[in-house]
Amino acid sequence: MSFSSNDSLRCQRTGLCGGAPGLEERAEAADLGGDCCADLEERVAELEATTARKGNKKVTVQIYGKVNQATMFWDDGAEQNVYSVNNQYSSTRFGIRGKAKIGGDWSAGYQIEAESRVALSGNVNQFDDNNASEESIRMRQSNMNIKHEKYGEVRWGLNSTPKDNIVKDTNVTKLEDTYFGDIDMNRSFLLRPKGFNNAEGLSTIRWSDIARAYSNTDAFDVSTRRNGVTYLSPEWSGFSVAWGYYEDDIWSASVRYKSPKEWKTWKVGGGFAYEDFRDERIQAGGGGVASGPFPPPSSNQTFFKRDIKEWAGSFSVKHVPTGLFFYGEYSASQQDDSNTVNGGVFNHKSPPEYNGYDLQVGI
Repeated sequence: MSFSSNDSLRCQRTGLCGGAPGLEERAEAADLGGDCCADLEERVAELEATTARKGNKKVTVQIYGKVNQATMFWDDGAEQNVYSVNNQYSSTRFGIRGKAKIGGDWSAGYQIEAESRVALSGNVNQFDDNNASEESIRMRQSNMNIKHEKYGEVRWGLNSTPKDNIVKDTNVTKLEDTYFGDIDMNRSFLLRPKGFNNAEGLSTIRWSDIARAYSNTDAFDVSTRRNGVTYLSPEWSGFSVAWGYYEDDIWSASVRYKSPKEWKTWKVGGGFAYEDFRDERIQAGGGGVASGPFPPPSSNQTFFKRDIKEWAGSFSVKHVPTGLFFYGEYSASQQDDSNTVNGGVFNHKSPPEYNGYDLQVGI
């Protein structure tokens, strides 16, 4: 019995090659007129097609992660120190994501992602340089999805809201870290009034208190990941939309645009998103289910309705041949909770609207 080069390759893969006495005779005796390795070759191909590994035709599983450490310096006039931190702007993290082909244009998948919170740059301060009270690991993503190439994708579980990263992921200049980084690096440090140089002289105001939104300690990327359901549309000529509903009584919507890759001279990106928070009743000083009648005679200082409205948008353009660029973003956060409207604790006025904006022009 002779082998061609193709037969030799098959036998190397299946293990049925020459070397054992009588192998040729046994293989020939079992040959009923077809290729001796054809059935085994087909079986190997089937096993390869159903094995969970990256690059598979039916199932893809990817393990990913990154380590991002930073050195931070703080000087408030009395405290001067250098800190080794986990960079919260893009924290140290790891995860697993998978995708399976269902049939036709349908597919399903999942994502599980966790981040390290040890010495997180946004949490350390003058008194706690390792944020020891913080949990070491926190889940960032834990969701499932089903997707159709024509109709879009639905995710449910812990996932990003449509407003999350609205001023980042359409930015064609890739320079948003010039303002995000400062906030994420030292947001928990306590400010110190001028002329005080001891621990008692520290203010109760943190750095994040002067650059934040009502729902988030980030003045610009005023959203995060929440438990709920999100719909993401397919892309139409660079445009895409998203909508989601999350615990408890939060909804969010967005529209994004990014110029197609065929554009060689200009890159353009932009987006706008809105988020609305409406808890029916919240106990003052903590969560939980309210009890008793609402509105008064039960006091609206005991039970109140949450009402926060936030929106943000960005636009960027870059001239590819020269590198000239423009980037601009704006965010706003408005609080109309029932226990604060027309009766603020300090000035008997409604809470002010938080606004943040950033403009960059350069080459």
